[in-house]
Amino acid sequence: MVSRYALNEIVVELDSVQYFGNDPSSCGCAMRSTHGLPCACELSRYVVASIPLESVHMFWRRLYFSNQGLCEAEVSINDEIETIRKRFKDVDVGGKVTLKSKLREIAYHEENSMFPPPSKVKTKGAPKKPMKRSERSTKRDPSYWEYVDAFHSVQSSNTLVKHSASSYEPPKPTRIILMLFQFVPFIQGFIEDVVDVKVDGNYGYRSIDALLGMGEESWSMVRNELIKELGKWLHDYINLFGCTQRFEQLRMSLHVDGFSHVCCICDFF
Repeated sequence: MVSRYALNEIVVELDSVQYFGNDPSSCGCAMRSTHGLPCACELSRYVVASIPLESVHMFWRRLYFSNQGLCEAEVSINDEIETIRKRFKDVDVGGKVTLKSKLREIAYHEENSMFPPPSKVKTKGAPKKPMKRSERSTKRDPSYWEYVDAFHSVQSSNTLVKHSASSYEPPKPTRIILMLFQFVPFIQGFIEDVVDVKVDGNYGYRSIDALLGMGEESWSMVRNELIKELGKWLHDYINLFGCTQRFEQLRMSLHVDGFSHVCCICDFF
């Protein structure tokens, strides 16, 4: 089972066991490192028993180099199969399907979904198909925004042509708004109209009616709506004004025949 040369080397190493004695650290394990044979420190453990065959390297156990009768170690996948089985139990359904598909590719390789290409594919060299000069150009393609800008520019030019062909309309004269200069300059451009209501003590209500499109003479309806608002939220307004006396004074001022001197509601706030 073992080459005679290897046995002779083991005998020489066995003689050095008595030389090293009880100090295995001075062995150096040169025989194990260079020849794959048990060194003196290993052989000291086998003084009473036989030397196991596994301690000799495979090279010294192959007495001939044919394909028959090789004394090789048995290869097993039992540990790997057990690990895969445990992992299969731990993963979710998606992981189990993936793991099973991988194992089927190994076990049933003839059922693999991969097929060779129907025709031989040339992987070397550039295609020899004739190309136009425009296809060989290095100019980049326009972006989407450039297409959109070009489209709008064409639309704008067409609109200008249509307007120029139509009949000329003179510009509308600028409308003069009275009392516009009384407002600050930065807000004058945002004012479309100024309505000068009648000054009779009810101008605040008349302004609200004019803005609502009800006409200036409907100012009494605004007073009535305010009276209803105060009656609906009586306690809230009393807490807001601080006392019942001030609340009653405000409510009475909203009546048309309440006080001789009628004032606007905003004066009480």
